[in-house]
Amino acid sequence: MTALGDWPSVTAHLAAASAGITAEEAAPLLAEAADAHLLEALPDDRYRFRPEVRRCLADTAGPEHGIPECSAAVARALEALLHRALHAAHAALPQSWRTEPAPPHGEPYRDEAAGVDALAAEVGNLVRAVSVAREYQHLTTALRLGRALWPLQLKAGHWDDVLPALRVAARCADEHRPGSRIAGALHFQLAHCLGELGRWEEADREADAAARAEREAGHLRGEASSVELQGLLNLYRWRYEAAHERFVAAEAVYGRIAPGQEGAEDLPRAYALSRRHRGRALRGLGRLDESRRLLTAVVEFFEERGEAYNQARALTDLAETLHDAGGNTEALAKIEQAEGLLPPGAAPHLGYLAALRLRCEVAG
Repeated sequence: MTALGDWPSVTAHLAAASAGITAEEAAPLLAEAADAHLLEALPDDRYRFRPEVRRCLADTAGPEHGIPECSAAVARALEALLHRALHAAHAALPQSWRTEPAPPHGEPYRDEAAGVDALAAEVGNLVRAVSVAREYQHLTTALRLGRALWPLQLKAGHWDDVLPALRVAARCADEHRPGSRIAGALHFQLAHCLGELGRWEEADREADAAARAEREAGHLRGEASSVELQGLLNLYRWRYEAAHERFVAAEAVYGRIAPGQEGAEDLPRAYALSRRHRGRALRGLGRLDESRRLLTAVVEFFEERGEAYNQARALTDLAETLHDAGGNTEALAKIEQAEGLLPPGAAPHLGYLAALRLRCEVAG
């Protein structure tokens, strides 16, 4: 049953879900299969099927157990992966509306770093699960799995890993939920991923598709966020004037959210995130005093809320503005503060801070 999904790795939890038994029952069976050279042992209590063995078992499953039971086994595996992914994604981004609430049952992860680590450990299976869910017509599961990948691309830089799954999920949304919030969310994630990989034309198209879908769905918060992403894609290409215009436009859309309307409670945080990006654009335009004032306010906002990750990102931007203004000593202090707020798993951002530190030290 476990062989049916062609999973990159197998844990006792995944095997148990596939077979309809407990993880405690599955663990010794996996160890026995590894001793018989049907599976290869991997680190962290994971296993991998030998390809020829997996094909043989998958081919045998249908005739031996019947198609309905095989389909049920795949559905159980997908549900188990989705359940863990939702818990992990919520733990990784507890403040974000882009992740679903954690399921009411199951054990939550202890903190943001643990959530990111859990998603990273399971990324191969989660990416595979999106395609499996679409193949088996579990379309809602495919879309929710795609959305649960958001913390991996935002916080851990797994852009190459998640890109194939996001393409599948966005295509699935267009086919079955066009003009919906989930379509907007997945096009947004795909645009973000493509932008991080420097595939600018594709990223622009996906960001436009995200804004269009959110607008059709009447989701102001999603539309504003997608317009903000259009600004970021310009920012990454040093098109500072166009970027600043998009950030101002995003804030205008946020401003259409009335008190008591959905998303109103998130407006202070949304404005802070948008103004952080506007501060970056102002730095690019050479308006350093404006940039510094804006970014200082954003740092203070996230510090008061206890959002260490976003505080670290804003501190990084502030350090860059200070560096451009010649304040390298003050910039180095901001870099050190940002480094202390980030978990070890935030490798891309820590690497960026190290390079910025070197620039400040060389400049004196």
